[in-house]
Amino acid sequence: MKFKNFFLLIVLISVSEFVDAQTFYKPGYVLALDGDTLYGEIDYRGDLLMGSICKYKSNEGAIVEYSPSEILGYRFKDGKYYISKEIKGQSFFMEYLIKGIVSMYYLRDTHGDHFYLEKENESMVEMPYEEGIKEVDGKQIYFESKKHIGLLSYYMKDAPQLQSRINSVKKPERKNLINLASDYHNAVCDGEKCIIYEKKLPLFKVLPEVAFGGIGVSAFSDVHTAPRFQGGVLAHIWMPSSSEKLYFKTGVLFSSFEYTDGEVINFRKIPLHVEYVYPKGFLRPTFSYGLNLYSLVGHTVSANIGANLKVSNKLFLRVNSDFEFFTNTLIIPNEYFGYAVNVGLLFDL
Repeated sequence: MKFKNFFLLIVLISVSEFVDAQTFYKPGYVLALDGDTLYGEIDYRGDLLMGSICKYKSNEGAIVEYSPSEILGYRFKDGKYYISKEIKGQSFFMEYLIKGIVSMYYLRDTHGDHFYLEKENESMVEMPYEEGIKEVDGKQIYFESKKHIGLLSYYMKDAPQLQSRINSVKKPERKNLINLASDYHNAVCDGEKCIIYEKKLPLFKVLPEVAFGGIGVSAFSDVHTAPRFQGGVLAHIWMPSSSEKLYFKTGVLFSSFEYTDGEVINFRKIPLHVEYVYPKGFLRPTFSYGLNLYSLVGHTVSANIGANLKVSNKLFLRVNSDFEFFTNTLIIPNEYFGYAVNVGLLFDL
């Protein structure tokens, strides 16, 4: 097995095992069947897992896993709220999006995303949605279902001024359903306000990093392999509504090559990486994979392994190693190019 394939295999196995082994406990509480509230921490995972199980850790450190039939629900502090509901004879933890005259719920299962609405004296019902290609009179036609519009119109018929808004809901989604249910509640209720449980998060957030270190190149016989200085500014772009652990990393780093004849060539390196960052604790492991664009040699494919060390709530010391390869297929390593080691200051502004 060539070195590049062996290295890539080791990296992928290590990262997949690391990600699978991680838990991410956030402050929250469990609502027991007897009415008690159990405060502690809850493992924050993907929507699919959190719809089927609640992994709770008490303040004493004991860990208990609850199914939807064993508790009333659970909630993260100032964040998502899951309530036990039964659908077609099977219990799930459904995410409570908004509580009002019309309440909205969300569930992800193995078949995809599902949105439900509920109104007093009315049964909870799913808002179905389909899109795709179907054949009509021998022609392939794209279609989008409209059944959810009929359901919303029926449940909100006492607010006719919202009908145009309802007609504009092309596809049931978190944001448009929460906003619609909130406006409907305000239109028909003179008393108690509705409660929106989903925590409002920014569309994206940029964490800047000032980085410096060394880069060594082994791909060219006429280039000195001794490390050269490398420094610049990086940006870690986070979209919290998509994932609390994934970032897009880019920026610009400056360095140089020194040829054996003494000539020095300056160049710029621009990383374009998808980055995983474990979001809790003093030591937060990181991994990223993607392309490094060079002003000198085109591009390389790059795997980064490192860690963020928490200095304060707004500042991290970042250590990162970068292994680079030439590639013939955009993202699959082909020939070893070089390495780099960086230390940086990462700011959570």
